[in-house]
Amino acid sequence: MIIDVDKLREDMRNEDLAAFFGGGFGGALVEAIDIERASDEELVDMALKQGIDLRKYEIE
Repeated sequence: MIIDVDKLREDMRNEDLAAFFGGGFGGALVEAIDIERASDEELVDMALKQGIDLRKYEIE
């Protein structure tokens, strides 16, 4: 399976920033920074730990 990591990274970052700005959850801001710095492999691991369905990001 080939993953569009750019789209995955963008969606994960946007979700964390929304949690930070919308709910004041400070940990989300730190996680958004981690998402930006993560390698492609680390990003996929983070997504799996969060239960994100990677099939949505599969490149055909």
